[in-house]
Amino acid sequence: MRNVIHRTCPYCGQDNTDSIPTDFGNRDWPIKTCNACGFVYMEIAPVYERLSEEFSWEKTSVAETNRRISQEPIKQFISKQLKAFRRRWIRRNKLPWLIRHYVVPGNVLDVGCAGGGVINNLDQIYIPHGIEISQALAPRAHEQAKLRGGYVVHDNALSGLRKFPADYFSGVLLSSFLEHEINPMVLLKEVYRTLVPFGRCIVKVPNFASINRVLRGKRWCGFRLPDHVNYFTPASLVGMCRKVGFHIERFTITDRLPTSDSMWIVVQKPNPAVNTDAAR
Repeated sequence: MRNVIHRTCPYCGQDNTDSIPTDFGNRDWPIKTCNACGFVYMEIAPVYERLSEEFSWEKTSVAETNRRISQEPIKQFISKQLKAFRRRWIRRNKLPWLIRHYVVPGNVLDVGCAGGGVINNLDQIYIPHGIEISQALAPRAHEQAKLRGGYVVHDNALSGLRKFPADYFSGVLLSSFLEHEINPMVLLKEVYRTLVPFGRCIVKVPNFASINRVLRGKRWCGFRLPDHVNYFTPASLVGMCRKVGFHIERFTITDRLPTSDSMWIVVQKPNPAVNTDAAR
């Protein structure tokens, strides 16, 4: 079985095999800028099976934290203290607010749901569902979801989405997920298919256009090899969503601040009877 996959540009399909890698990746995991459209992505990526165990989130997150501490111990100590202060005194998690304001009651799917933290805290008007590739975390999340009539699929995101019927979810959450997906355009098309007309998808991804990325270079916190395989700018995120057929519901300047390492977008599936060009 192959353990890696060669990727063409996930935005436009251009094969950039002969182009020179950027300095952001390494020999095993080269990151390239597409010659045709400028999208930045990891050209060689692990196959889904390796993400299930070898590169599962709970393992790579610990390894990445230890790597950063060893390289920049003082900076990481200060950063940890600031995060603790913000979590105690400043509420920065936009996801619960966005769900309440943009997702109507019904079935809600969290793609890459980990151990079920998000779906477990959804308001009672929602029936929680999830997809999780980690062998260790999926059963834990499923136990949470089934208490409220939902369930969690242990699979990669693309195969997992194909197990749900069309027009099923009132909301789909892609919070800190799309940067991990080998086939982001195809996945967004499946999200589109499973959403009810006027259903909404909430997306959070690292902001490759952030000032911090420019200043920090290859030490930017958004680079995580090999599990971050797509690097979105505000323009490429909007462009990919529109290519699929989504209407941009919310993407204000506060959702994509150049001083922030992350950005949020809310997209809506229009009524197919009105938008006949959607999701082709």
